[in-house]
Amino acid sequence: MAIATAPVDFDAYDRSPKPTPLDGPALEALKACTELRSASLDALRSLSRQSTLRPVGRGATVGTQGARLDAAILVVRGRVRSVCRAPNGREISVEVFRTGDLIADFALAGDVPLGNDWEAAESSTLLMIPRDALLAFLRGAPDVLMALAAGLCTRLERSKQLATGIALSGVQERVVSRLVALGRQDGPIQAEGLLIRNRPTQQELANQIGACRETVSRTVSELVRQGLLTPRGRSLLVSKRLVEGSA
Repeated sequence: MAIATAPVDFDAYDRSPKPTPLDGPALEALKACTELRSASLDALRSLSRQSTLRPVGRGATVGTQGARLDAAILVVRGRVRSVCRAPNGREISVEVFRTGDLIADFALAGDVPLGNDWEAAESSTLLMIPRDALLAFLRGAPDVLMALAAGLCTRLERSKQLATGIALSGVQERVVSRLVALGRQDGPIQAEGLLIRNRPTQQELANQIGACRETVSRTVSELVRQGLLTPRGRSLLVSKRLVEGSA
């Protein structure tokens, strides 16, 4: 069960344009975001001046279920997760967002309340983009709007796969499926397989597939023993045989 932390007060941030350097960290973060690559430099500069960088500690609350958050979030560094918790204390990570990911749900959905809790999975830096600023930016950037829509469709499909996997698959199948998905996010398959550059902890993996940590630990240990998974420092190699078998 996660330890309760005081919510981060994002309502207090200043939404007025700021005299930040044209090539400051906010602009560099926007330029590195995949969905925003088709936008003009001037448009990104304008957006960066209206946005605010926020450092948050591990476990800090970004948004609470049922509340509203009038901003989009770009993960500049670290990880943010959407988590659903049951009254008995069990939880499942619905989605995990990493460095470079843009979470525009809050801004695009308007007055729709958050469906889950959102929190920092590790010490992170977030770029808060006010809703009004993002919407004004998108009106002049239809290609970016299409990229955001495509990203939302991809995330919806992942959520559907997670739900059906929990209902229909055993723990080993769900572990393999999740590890393969994480590996594909980090790059295409190589001769040896897929490399997860920052492997999740066994508790994080358990939260992501709706299983207990002890069962996940036994499953991962057995896959390592069989040579299907190979730890490499902070990374994890998913063998090509395991990837092909999960297709």
